[in-house]
Amino acid sequence: MGMDSIPDSLIFEFLIRVPVKSLSRFKCVNKFWRSLISNPDFIYTQLQTTKSTLINHHDDSSNCLIISYLLHDHDHNLTTVHFYTIKDHHDHPSAFLEFSAQVTYDSYHFLPPCNGLLCFYSARAGIYVCNPSIGYIVRIPDSIASGFRLLSCGFGFDQHTRSYKIIRILEKIAADHDDGLRIEVLTMGVNSRMKMIYGGFRFPNRQPPVYANGFFYWINNNSSGFFIQSFDIGSERFGIIQVPEKVSGKDWRLFSLEELGGDRLCLVDLDFEMEGKKRMDLWMFKGVSWVQETILHPSEPLDATRPVAFNSGEILLHGFIRGLDPCLNWYHLQTRRFRGAYNYTGQILSPYFHVRSYVQSLVSLQL
Repeated sequence: MGMDSIPDSLIFEFLIRVPVKSLSRFKCVNKFWRSLISNPDFIYTQLQTTKSTLINHHDDSSNCLIISYLLHDHDHNLTTVHFYTIKDHHDHPSAFLEFSAQVTYDSYHFLPPCNGLLCFYSARAGIYVCNPSIGYIVRIPDSIASGFRLLSCGFGFDQHTRSYKIIRILEKIAADHDDGLRIEVLTMGVNSRMKMIYGGFRFPNRQPPVYANGFFYWINNNSSGFFIQSFDIGSERFGIIQVPEKVSGKDWRLFSLEELGGDRLCLVDLDFEMEGKKRMDLWMFKGVSWVQETILHPSEPLDATRPVAFNSGEILLHGFIRGLDPCLNWYHLQTRRFRGAYNYTGQILSPYFHVRSYVQSLVSLQL
């Protein structure tokens, strides 16, 4: 049977299960395959199929992380960003260089991946979005607001319109209080647009908003205590989530927000005076309530590490724990045991890197 006699629907069902690297090569088969693989509906369906496969197959071979780091060329005023993907096969972890690109010379904040896209930014150099799996990178146009500078930003996906959005938090250059803040929302898709939301909100900790489940989140406070500020990516409206009652009386500066992969919003208690710094409390947001998890080491402090990913009942910790692997270790919430994650020392050329859960995709932005 020749290829021309295979129904298009069968080709579609076959291709959505093919890895991204192979799909990029399959574009060269013929014009129909190139058109199909480049179609936004195919790209979306392939992404959802990949996510579903990862959720339904709880094994370490499906656990993919991405490491991002910068190398600076001071002589030529250039910065190169490198992306490695790592798959955990216990005895044989493997790291692969996905993509490298030169960007404006500066230091950058890296945001958690969203559907295979990674956003990183700096106040001076602006915002970049990259898909390392397909070698795609783009610099986002600067703000049109005169007299403002970039303070922070978040990157997320509107499930209802299938569009990607950047929330850009701007600070008035001459202002020294929160009245000088504005939000700029960039929508990227078929109907790209920019919307400015003026002041009236607070942004005290200056950390990037965390995207999860269709919302941006950040820690906020008032005279009554601290809470989680939310911003609906679809309706573009603010909301409030109360923090767990058990920690509501604490100083908000002792907490951070993380997204641990799979839209898991996590409030991390950084009050490391508990139990000689050997304990870290995590609060997972389940949509209407918080669930507490605890990481406990029998002898060593945990104050130099942070949770960055979740997979099959394990939390990945990034940082130093004496007696364990140098930078990355898994902690099993049920058995309460640690295990080293990866031996990558010969491949990653910088000790300062960012690591997150990652799903490969064909996604790029329509600006």
